[in-house]
Amino acid sequence: MGFFDELGKKISGASQEVVQKGKEMADTAKFNSMIHDEERKISAVYGKIGKKYFEDFQNAPAEGFKDFVDEIHAAQAKIAEIQEKLKALKADVTEKVENVAEKAKDAAEKAKDVASSTVEQVAEDAKSVGTETAAKVEEAAAKVEDAASDAADALSKE
Repeated sequence: MGFFDELGKKISGASQEVVQKGKEMADTAKFNSMIHDEERKISAVYGKIGKKYFEDFQNAPAEGFKDFVDEIHAAQAKIAEIQEKLKALKADVTEKVENVAEKAKDAAEKAKDVASSTVEQVAEDAKSVGTETAAKVEEAAAKVEDAASDAADALSKE
């Protein structure tokens, strides 16, 4: 049994070593993450310092800062230029949309006029058909009346 006891001790020792190494790796990752978080905070503060310096001294930067200030001014000028292009593009699009809307309004008005004209023509045609039908009915009624009168005369002669 000595062999198995010795093997068990070795396995137990190795597993404890693995657990210890795992814990050390987890701690290392945790510390690296904490360091990274603090470095991000420092970078954010550097940004705030730079922005504050630029705001306060952009017109009279200290030696060694003029190039940085000039880079910012160049970027600001480029932004203004792009904003003007964007504004012109929006105005162009707005104008085109307004033109299309006006054309659509004109087309709708024309369609309304055509529809109104068509309705008037149909009404006139219906009135004309009605008048013609009434005349034909009167003519037929007169013929029926004449036929009835002729039949009455024929019956009275008999």
